[in-house]
Amino acid sequence: MYWSSEAKLTSIVKIEQERVISKGGNASLLYLPKEYFTPGEKVSSQLEVDSEGNLKMTLTKKLFNFTCESLRALVGADFSVEFDKTIAGTQIFSAAKGSVSVSCVKSTQDLEPAHATVSRRFSQIRTPLEYQSLMDTLKKLTEKKLDAYIEPEGDLDTINVFKNPQRYGLKDQAEAVEALHETSKKLDFSITVRLNSKTNTVEEIKEVLKELKA
Repeated sequence: MYWSSEAKLTSIVKIEQERVISKGGNASLLYLPKEYFTPGEKVSSQLEVDSEGNLKMTLTKKLFNFTCESLRALVGADFSVEFDKTIAGTQIFSAAKGSVSVSCVKSTQDLEPAHATVSRRFSQIRTPLEYQSLMDTLKKLTEKKLDAYIEPEGDLDTINVFKNPQRYGLKDQAEAVEALHETSKKLDFSITVRLNSKTNTVEEIKEVLKELKA
């Protein structure tokens, strides 16, 4: 199923008020909202004087590193779009390529970051070596300070054996994977990475897709 939306994010005026310029030594100081500005960071500034003698100063700072549109552009034609629509002021986008899926959710009305997930499903992990390979991939992602986790997928009995191997006389989860395969129990895994546009970047999303071999 494919849905398309042409909804655009609109500018949001958060603060419009009169401010007092203070004196600090021999300089004039204008205090900025601390939730948006940090001492020492660089911002772009522009001074403009109009024909009526009004002086206007514009400060520009990028609050967010990516949008759902930039995620859509990143995956491009390689991924099949499954959902792309704005519902009740919330933009939702999802796409898939084989066992890899990406999604993005962003409010079009509030000044909030976009939240994205990248996930891959690994089917029928059969040996301790295959399971260890998954754990190595997860370790690489978490070492990059990414919010990544792994989840087993199967019927309830299979999940119980995997999560509590000692109860069933097994040494660890790697041994449980092998034992389940020998009894023809199907056990899949999903590695999922959660990102948001305030703390993560498009480059990090690229790295995740590369690590999951999308």
